[in-house]
Amino acid sequence: MENESVMILKDDDSDLLNGFKKRYDGVHPLIFLRSLERSKSPGDLFDILETVPNDFPIAWHEGKCRWVHVSDFMQSIFPKDWLE
Repeated sequence: MENESVMILKDDDSDLLNGFKKRYDGVHPLIFLRSLERSKSPGDLFDILETVPNDFPIAWHEGKCRWVHVSDFMQSIFPKDWLE
């Protein structure tokens, strides 16, 4: 079950959500949506969006719970022993 503050944040009419959308209008809408889905609280969403890299490609890092820049997207999504 989701935290109540996250449920309120995910409401399309939420003033807080609209504030985030306005502040981070330079973030691609899909990255914004995925960040919202992965956040555990409004503060967590703020931290995630503040650390979105400017350089692409990017991938979600589960351990850090952040978007990270990767130099080679294909190597970042497949396990190292995938070709073996």
